[in-house]
Amino acid sequence: MLRKHWLCLGWLLFLLALAPVSFADKPSWHSIASPTAIAQTKSGIAQQQEALLSYFLSQSLHGQGKKDFQKVVKSVENTIGWRNNKGGNIYKEGFKRSISFVKGMDLQGIPLSIMLIPILESQWQPKQGKPSEDYGYWQLTPDILKEIQQLEHVPATVRKGSLNAVRESPWLSTKAAQTHLARYYFYFKQVAKYSESDAWLFTFVSYNWGAGNVKRLLIDVKKSGLKPDFANFYHVLYEKQKKNPDDISMRAGLEYLPKLWNIAQLVR
Repeated sequence: MLRKHWLCLGWLLFLLALAPVSFADKPSWHSIASPTAIAQTKSGIAQQQEALLSYFLSQSLHGQGKKDFQKVVKSVENTIGWRNNKGGNIYKEGFKRSISFVKGMDLQGIPLSIMLIPILESQWQPKQGKPSEDYGYWQLTPDILKEIQQLEHVPATVRKGSLNAVRESPWLSTKAAQTHLARYYFYFKQVAKYSESDAWLFTFVSYNWGAGNVKRLLIDVKKSGLKPDFANFYHVLYEKQKKNPDDISMRAGLEYLPKLWNIAQLVR
C-alpha cells in the first residue's frame, strides 16, 4: 500500500519525547470487547474486530461525512471481495494465517481491530513489499522503524534488531506497530482532545496516510467553518479527492478505512 509517513521535524521530536502511552482510564469501547481477553476461536476474533470498528464508526460518523464514507465503502468493495484464479480471497487467507498469532498476542490496551491493518497491508505475510520501502507484516518503512527503535521503552529486541528482521517477525513487527499506533492515538486523544472514537479513526488513517497529512487536512476543516471532527474531516477529504482524482496518496487516505471495514465484514 502506498503510504506517506514523512513527518515534520517538530512532530518527530514530539513523538520521541513522549513517555510510554498509558491507557489507565477505562475506554468506553471496553464494553464492546475487553483488551484483556481475546476470543479463542476464528469466528470470535472476527466478530470482535468487526464489532470494535463498527462501534468507532457509529460513534463518529454523521451527516455528509457518513454518506461519503458509505459511498466509498461501496466503491472499494470489489477490490476486497474479489477471488483469485484458485477461488480464494487473499484477505480471508491472510486472516486465517493471523489467527494463531492473535490468540497469544498482548493487546497492550489497544483495540483488536488494529489487526485488520496487517491483513490489508500484507495479507499477514512476512516478506511482502520491498525492504527499502514498505515491508513485512505491517509494511513499516525503514524511516518509521528507525524512529521507533530510538524509543527507550520499546523492547530491546525491537530496538536492536535489524530492520528486516523486525519487519519479518510477527511479534517484533506487531510490537513496533503497536508503539506507532499508540502514539498517534495519544496525540489525537490526549493532546488534540478529540473524542475516543475520533482519535482511533484518525489513528487508523494516519497509519496509512501519515499524521502530517491528517493534521493539515484538519486545519482545512477548521478554515471551512466546520467542526473539526472525524465526520467533517472525512467529508472534506472526500471533496478534495474528487477535485484531485489523480492524487494517489489522497485516494489511499480516503479509501483506507472503507477497505478495513470491508475486510472486517468479509472475515466475519
